[in-house]
Amino acid sequence: MPEQSKLASGIWYGPILDKQAIAKLKEGLVSITTERECILSVMEILKSGDFSVKSILIGLMNSTEDEEVLNLCIRLFCSIATNEDLLNNENLAFLSKSSDTGVNTFAACAPTTLSYHVVPYLLVLLEEWEDIYVEQTIRDSLDSILNYTSEISEQASIDEIGEIYLDKMKKLDKGKYYYKQDAVFPGNQAKQLISQAFSALKQSADLKMSIIPSLLSIWSGEKCPVSYNTRMNQSELEAVTKYVTILSEKEWVVGNKYFYGHRVE
Repeated sequence: MPEQSKLASGIWYGPILDKQAIAKLKEGLVSITTERECILSVMEILKSGDFSVKSILIGLMNSTEDEEVLNLCIRLFCSIATNEDLLNNENLAFLSKSSDTGVNTFAACAPTTLSYHVVPYLLVLLEEWEDIYVEQTIRDSLDSILNYTSEISEQASIDEIGEIYLDKMKKLDKGKYYYKQDAVFPGNQAKQLISQAFSALKQSADLKMSIIPSLLSIWSGEKCPVSYNTRMNQSELEAVTKYVTILSEKEWVVGNKYFYGHRVE
């Protein structure tokens, strides 16, 4: 597979390759000589629903010194990590030696794990990376996961945020995944996409929604036809409506995590 200057940039990881191409990538894994070729091959295999290469992903994430490779490793890991994966500190060993760029990427992607088990990592990082731009990214992600600013100050202490986390953990179904404090269900995000699209159309404005189009694309393996800078018109709205209809025809279970249409487990 050819190397790319920007590894899997965009709102998703690209379309799924055909079975023959995936089989060829699996056969070639043992002969790969570069980290970039490795992560791109692993990405394609994961998209096919084969999570057996997760250990390769984690090993590469914790050993690479290539910032672009690390960035993609982190994004992929957060997309496919289970609750159990996050309970194993060794899976995220890179955080103890990572640059501010790597930590910032992890903090920004943390909500996409859909797991409250990512919070302890963010709290540790908050203590280690205060007073630089990374701190705000960490706080934003903690607020996205915990909604702690509805109860305490945005600049609350680590202990105060930790208390809210512990309280929420007592009320959760440990086997489920969550987004914005609710058991995740793509239908909820699809409704938000439709609502935002209608609103933007009425104002002849850009969609100005980034996270949900990306999440829906990654969860389903069907690329969302609109993104943050899409100027909404009737044609774009029809594309969104058709897209949501396609998603509604898939079988989703509340509280389950999905990657390219495959249940993450």
